[in-house]
Amino acid sequence: MTDTIRLRALWEDLDRQERELKLEQKHLSDIWLKVCDKHKDNDKAREKFDKECRAAGISFVPEETPIRLNVGGQIFETSAGVLCKDRFSILAALCRKDGDARMNPPIPADRGTASSGAFFLDRDWWIFRHILQFLRTDSLPDDPLLLEEMYNEATFYRLGSLRKAIEDRNAASTYYLRERAEATRPTYDETRPVYERSGVNMAGSMGYRSAQLPDPFGFSSIGDAR
Repeated sequence: MTDTIRLRALWEDLDRQERELKLEQKHLSDIWLKVCDKHKDNDKAREKFDKECRAAGISFVPEETPIRLNVGGQIFETSAGVLCKDRFSILAALCRKDGDARMNPPIPADRGTASSGAFFLDRDWWIFRHILQFLRTDSLPDDPLLLEEMYNEATFYRLGSLRKAIEDRNAASTYYLRERAEATRPTYDETRPVYERSGVNMAGSMGYRSAQLPDPFGFSSIGDAR
């Protein structure tokens, strides 16, 4: 009798799990269909946007077109597809074409030099190489000071995608360190005298400073405002 009850309970538990799995499967299927519909809507919106850009005279040279840049005296070679990743940036504007498919603005005529046929940009080439790497791979460096420099340069180049990526990275780092600081902060018996709670002020101040470390250029205030 005991075995029968146990087997019946086991069967009911398995049957319940089976029903839950079917419900979860249906839920995931609904999500997948919504994702597919969203992709279709995005494709239609992108196509409409491209048509409006062409109607407004905004078009670019083919993605495989090689482009040379002279940034602060350093030569960079890349393709139009990379520079046009952010279509409203200054870099993308260098790849625009007019009605007869010529570069507009025209490539500087500085033949006979090391920078022959290159666009000249009077900016920091050391920072630009990281910006170019981001446009190619979507990857960002880990150095917070370097991210700050890239953020400032992104303003000049009008790279909204880069600015957003840095803001998102900074927000995620800030949240992680704040949670870690809260989790590792020691607790004290509030009924004990203050002089017996050694290190309470130091621990509190250190925890606060740790939470501020990943926010060297003020993005956490932006997140709080939102």
